[in-house]
Amino acid sequence: MLLRTPDELGFDPNQVTPGWIGFTATALVGLVIILLMFDFNRRVRRINNRAEAKERIEAELAARDADAAEAVEGADALAEGRSDPEEDRAADAGEAQADSGRTGA
Repeated sequence: MLLRTPDELGFDPNQVTPGWIGFTATALVGLVIILLMFDFNRRVRRINNRAEAKERIEAELAARDADAAEAVEGADALAEGRSDPEEDRAADAGEAQADSGRTGA
């Protein structure tokens, strides 16, 4: 007779609980999960902030390089006697548009 009925065991199965040890173990597991979630969010936020900072630095460097290239163009234009490099760029763009209308025949 390996199977016994609840009446034969001598206790009410609706009243049996894991007790304070089971509650403590469950509470600790829940606390650890919450702490791991906070740590995960902190690490993801740190990774995202580093990526955004890297993008900002790259954008600033590109803008600085563009400004430096524009300054060099302006200095070259003044050295050659041209008045304004902006006008030169507009003239170059006009020539490029005129060239694009020509056929190769």
